[in-house]
Amino acid sequence: MRKIKTFVWVDADDCNPPHGLDMESPRDADKVAMLQAAFEKDGFDPSYPALVGYPLEGKIQLLSGTHRHMAGKLAGVKLPVTLFLRSDVEETWGTDWWDNTIADIPVSQLEAMLIEEGKAKRSPYDPVNLSDSEES
Repeated sequence: MRKIKTFVWVDADDCNPPHGLDMESPRDADKVAMLQAAFEKDGFDPSYPALVGYPLEGKIQLLSGTHRHMAGKLAGVKLPVTLFLRSDVEETWGTDWWDNTIADIPVSQLEAMLIEEGKAKRSPYDPVNLSDSEES
């Protein structure tokens, strides 16, 4: 099975979160506030995992990162997203491939993969193809 994925930086407004947050809950509100402060100070920390999603109706449907999405939106920073084809996401749901699809991979590791593969980006906002050709 060939899995296509791309690593991109996008505006939070171009993404739909995987679920809602209860900003009345101290758990959600505190986590978003902590992330927002960090993003406003230093941008998106490359030691944090990239969000994961797929294109859907002109936006990116996120599979992970609800708190990071909200914090990025409030802070006005671009978010790193590992982007899969919707068909691959649907095909892997409930299978052994699912953990690989939804894996939290730190941005620094994704960027290092690009350099190792000779695909260094011109800017952090250029989309880069991270295709693999594993067959199953």
